[in-house]
Amino acid sequence: MLFLGLLLLLFLIPLALIRGLVEEREGYRRAAEDEVIGQWGGEQTLAGPFLVVPYVSRQQDEKERVVESTEAAFFLPEELEVRVEAIPQKRRRGIYEVTLYTAELHLTGAFRAPSPAAFAAWRVAPRDVRWEEAYLALELPSPRGLADRVHLAWSQGGRMEEADFQAGSALLRVFEGSAEAGGIRAPLAGARDGGRFTLDLRLKGGRSLSFLPLGEQTRVRMSSAWPAPRFSGAFLPASRELLSSGFQAEWYVVSLSRGYPQAWRQGEVQAEALEASRFGVDLMVPVDTYQKVLRSVKYGILFVLLPFLVFFLFEVFSGRKVHAMQYLLVGFAECLFYLLLLSVSEHLGFGPTYLLAALATVGLIAFYAGFALGDRRRGLLLAPVLAASYAFLYAALQSEDYALLIGSLGLFVILAGVMILTRRVDWYRPGARSAGAD
Repeated sequence: MLFLGLLLLLFLIPLALIRGLVEEREGYRRAAEDEVIGQWGGEQTLAGPFLVVPYVSRQQDEKERVVESTEAAFFLPEELEVRVEAIPQKRRRGIYEVTLYTAELHLTGAFRAPSPAAFAAWRVAPRDVRWEEAYLALELPSPRGLADRVHLAWSQGGRMEEADFQAGSALLRVFEGSAEAGGIRAPLAGARDGGRFTLDLRLKGGRSLSFLPLGEQTRVRMSSAWPAPRFSGAFLPASRELLSSGFQAEWYVVSLSRGYPQAWRQGEVQAEALEASRFGVDLMVPVDTYQKVLRSVKYGILFVLLPFLVFFLFEVFSGRKVHAMQYLLVGFAECLFYLLLLSVSEHLGFGPTYLLAALATVGLIAFYAGFALGDRRRGLLLAPVLAASYAFLYAALQSEDYALLIGSLGLFVILAGVMILTRRVDWYRPGARSAGAD
């Protein structure tokens, strides 16, 4: 028994090496995914639209001279509604498959007329407000994701105003962590009186799509053919529908739950406060190949132990000795299963690879056990035990919600079987049987 314990400890080394290899290959896949997603547009978060009104600020310096500078006031929409259809697509980089999306967004909403009381509270005289330079702005962590021009339609009191968005600086600085962060802006002559807006944009990205709830009332309706969304951020959807063909979700957020006002001067609201209100969806793979392989390696010591137990029980009941080298070869065959699973699944997929690797490993160990145990029929008896254990592992890996339950029950069944089979063994004399009752 001590010998078996030492062997199990020994096999922790190759299992740890295989686990490190899985993590290394997953890192390669992640790097390829990051590169493709970055070139396509990155993880996108839409901040906007918001109204920017420049004004002249007058301050006295240390010599009591009046110094003028141009600053900006930000006004958020009273209503903001966003309709989104995210169309997923697959791209390949080497052997790795990457999920991207192109999102069609339709934004509508309304701005109140900026309050003169707000400028008065900021000690800005009416003559210092530059209404003619006002504009509507959007900010993104990577404007490179914009796939088409963005056109603004603005209406107020029966008057229509149209303009195309142009590249501009990121004044909100929401995405300070992104070197590519930037904004787009459209001049707005009718900003002084408020109005309604409509704009459409096509946005490319990958991995996630998020929004900032800048409206006093913000409503986002999203649909996609992606079957495995994960809703993330500060707010969960008010309603959602998950189907095998995709999902639909709707968020509704009011300004009271957001933590920043409807109007402020440049620098008064920190980027962290805006970032903290972000919400959206991650287009995730429920359990990808590397996660499944990594989870299977965690059961590795159990799969080394199982044939060892069978060999040991044959030794106990038959009196035939199994050499240490035979234990080692069987243990290495079990470790090789995980290496086959990792290398072949990168090309063939997890399910078919698991079946092939399990059949190969079970066949090899059963064939070898027939000779090691001195009877081919004993090797054939080992085959269904190993096959059942691999089937149990596959069921645990396929289940996201019940993996722990399946694993716990499986371990209990194995332990119960060993205890029942050895209930009459005299462990002081393993070749003998105790005189106790059944």
